[in-house]
Amino acid sequence: PLESSAVQYNKEVEDPLGLYSANSPERMDGIIKALESSYNKDIVDPLRLYQDTAQVSDEVQMSASLPFLPRPALLDGTLPGDRGFDPLNFASDASALQWQRKAEIKHARLAMLAAVGWPMAELLHKDIATAFDLPTLLASGDRVPSVLNDGLAHASFPAFWIATIAVAAVIEIQESVEANASCKLNPADKGFDPINLGGKTMKQKHFMHEAELFNGRLGMLAITGFAIQEWFLNSAVVDQIPIFFKPMNVAMEQLMNV
Repeated sequence: PLESSAVQYNKEVEDPLGLYSANSPERMDGIIKALESSYNKDIVDPLRLYQDTAQVSDEVQMSASLPFLPRPALLDGTLPGDRGFDPLNFASDASALQWQRKAEIKHARLAMLAAVGWPMAELLHKDIATAFDLPTLLASGDRVPSVLNDGLAHASFPAFWIATIAVAAVIEIQESVEANASCKLNPADKGFDPINLGGKTMKQKHFMHEAELFNGRLGMLAITGFAIQEWFLNSAVVDQIPIFFKPMNVAMEQLMNV
């Protein structure tokens, strides 16, 4: 009865996951239809859910960083640091991609400086302030001021913030004027390489650009981790992991007393 009803109605059955067995009446009658066939688009199956691999497209390239998602069209691996990671499609077109590249390299360089300056401030700030008879600007527990520990309120207001915002605005305005006057393909190139570390060949330059980006990405993660650690543990990061920031004898003594 089931077989005859399948022939009688001649209704196509959609079975994209291959749930119907090979000897089922529907499959034997040839009325099984893939769900995606009507949409005329590539079928991507990174989790290997399809039993019939003939339905899966072999032409779709997957992202190197997110292998369960297709590689974004503009991220073909030619740019330094490109690993196909753009799940929210920030780089939707060439202009957006260039803007995102510029933003990333700026934040990467700032983060690398901050990742070094953060522990140095906690180690040296009090001694320097005392030597010059100045008030300390560290937050409670000798932590670096951050938005999570209300330490930014320690800075002289409004003089500090006016000066900081003014300097940042001058730099941004100057860069915008230069960008409008010229067409710079590499937003990371500021003409600063006094000891010629950037490399001579294209391969060497690509390697150095990637090294800078990878270290910058680690720096952004590091300072985020510093801020969260100090907020959660209510102590300076140099005291939480002194073995990374203090002489070995001081670090071991501090760890033994915990």
